[in-house]
Amino acid sequence: MRLIIIVFFLLTIKVVAEPIYHEKKYPSGDGPFPVTILLHSSGGFKSNYLMSYIGNDYLNAGFAIYVPDFFQRHGITSKTRRKTWTIFRKPIENDLSELIEIIKKDTKNDPKNVFAVGFSNGGYWATYLAGSKKVNAASSHYGVWNFTGGLNGYPAKYIKKDCNPLLVLHPKKDKVQPFERVKPEIRKAEKKCSKVEVHYFDKGGHAWESRKYKGGVGYNKKIWKDAATRTVNFFNQNKK
Repeated sequence: MRLIIIVFFLLTIKVVAEPIYHEKKYPSGDGPFPVTILLHSSGGFKSNYLMSYIGNDYLNAGFAIYVPDFFQRHGITSKTRRKTWTIFRKPIENDLSELIEIIKKDTKNDPKNVFAVGFSNGGYWATYLAGSKKVNAASSHYGVWNFTGGLNGYPAKYIKKDCNPLLVLHPKKDKVQPFERVKPEIRKAEKKCSKVEVHYFDKGGHAWESRKYKGGVGYNKKIWKDAATRTVNFFNQNKK
């Protein structure tokens, strides 16, 4: 019986110590590299889409990229995405905070320069990382700011007076996170912290980089690349 308890205890420690699944890629060169964490949408973790299709903009700018799957551990799917911000909110906060510590211990990375960019659902978590000062700066692209079913004021609640820089990029024609619904929440964040910067795009929509999401209704390559450039510049401005 005692042996069973010890084995169970050791297995529990291993499970707890295991970080959430993530993939990483480094730019060419010697390093150490600044890091950008890419946070996926409610569509979930899609390796090639995030690591290459979206990630290349950051790799080509000299950033290492880390892409975590914050759904897998908690059994979240696109259909159960609301659990991300409700019953699994605290566990995901911890998962991402632990991942940042792992990033900082990687000798190929510059531990003083860690950033995050989030897309839709991931934009919520980018706001958390800036508000909790876990990263130097973060950017929310067409992020979740208001959702029926229990967000309880988040992610604006994460933003405090002394927050780290946050760049909010949102399309006025977003049909998933409509402009008129998210603007009051974004405004709350702006009022709380002077380091919150906001830009609204007149063109493009939700998932502006995707030709497939809802038939490509929000796709706009010019806006997608503009958003990536603004984000890279913002991160470079906030390097130490």
